[in-house]
Parts: sequence; C-alpha cells; structure tokens
Amino acid sequence: MADLTRRVLEDVHRSQVALTLLASGPGSPVAPGDLDAWMIRPPAGVFESVDAAAAAVGAPVGLMVTAAEDDTAESALTVGAAAGSEPLDDLIHAGHDPLTLRCVLLSTHYGQQAPLTMERIADAAGLLHRWRQRVADWSTHISVPMPADILEAAYRAFDRNLDVPAVLDLMRHVESDAAIAPGAKFETFVHLDRVLAFDLPRHLGGPHS
Repeated sequence: MADLTRRVLEDVHRSQVALTLLASGPGSPVAPGDLDAWMIRPPAGVFESVDAAAAAVGAPVGLMVTAAEDDTAESALTVGAAAGSEPLDDLIHAGHDPLTLRCVLLSTHYGQQAPLTMERIADAAGLLHRWRQRVADWSTHISVPMPADILEAAYRAFDRNLDVPAVLDLMRHVESDAAIAPGAKFETFVHLDRVLAFDLPRHLGGPHS
C-alpha cells in the first residue's frame, strides 16, 4: 500500500516522494529482488526509527503506513491484514506470481482484511492474464487519446481514500465498452498501470490471441 500511495503521488500528482522502510533491527527486511517481483519502486533506505528516516531524507515523515495488527505505531494509514490459510511467502514459494497477489490485495480496500483464498488468487490470475492479452491486442490499433471522463473518475477514486476497487471497476467498463476505441483502451490501461503496477504491458510484442 505504501508503494501504491507513492505511485499516486508521483504519477497522478507529480509530487516528489522519498519512501523509506522501518525495521526493528539492522539490515533490510526485504531483499531488492523481492521488491522487483512486487514491482515496488526502490525505497530511499531502511531505518530503525522515524527520526532516522527523516534525518536521512532531510524532511519530516509526512505519512506512515502500517499493518492493522501493529497497535504501537502512530499511523495516518492503517492497512488491514491479509486473511488466508497460507502466509504470503508460502504462496510465492508455491509458484504464485507476486503481481497476482498484489492484485488480490489491492482488489480489497486497504482498510479491510484482504481474503487471500485460492479462489481469489485464481480469479486475479485470470483477470491479469486476460488484461495483459487485451493490452497486447489493443496495441496493434491506432493510438487514440484516453477518455477524459474515465481518467478523471480514476483520479478521483485514487484521491478518494485510495479506492482501487473503483478503479478496477472503471477498467472493466473500459474493457467491455464497444464505444471506446481499442487504441484508447490501450492508452488508458497502460496509463493506469503506472499506478497499479500489474505489469499489464507484459505481452507487448508477443503473439496475440
């Protein structure tokens, strides 16, 4: 959720953001490769306290993101825990694409528990596969500007308490609306993916269905 917030600020509002991670001890809680797999933009560093992070980036910390079960943090953004029979690490080791899991987590509003069930994971995998193929297909058409009303509605949803489920509903509407040109669908999906980070252009240049 911290990465999503950063992307909204950077890509929608053109703000400069320094994302830092807090760890209880020395060393990073995650490896750089793990961040890449989740398409999380690199943080400015890992620190043991808010004060250390602020000193390193030369600015006070404007927003903290923490898990719901962490009742010790003073946070402006509290994220609901993932609810599932298996931990995230086990799901990844079992071969599930981290971006599929990212899609499952973002499909539930951040303040609620995200159900990481096998059914939800399968649904998210199918959705991303279909959208990646659609983006590849639409890319072969003449580029057309994005529908202004759709883009404005998506930006409002991001600004309305990071309402990603509403953005995904808008994208489903764009996908199914025959009145929207394929080139406009392509531009819209690629543009919104800069915030969502689902790697929707993954199949560009590959075989089309």
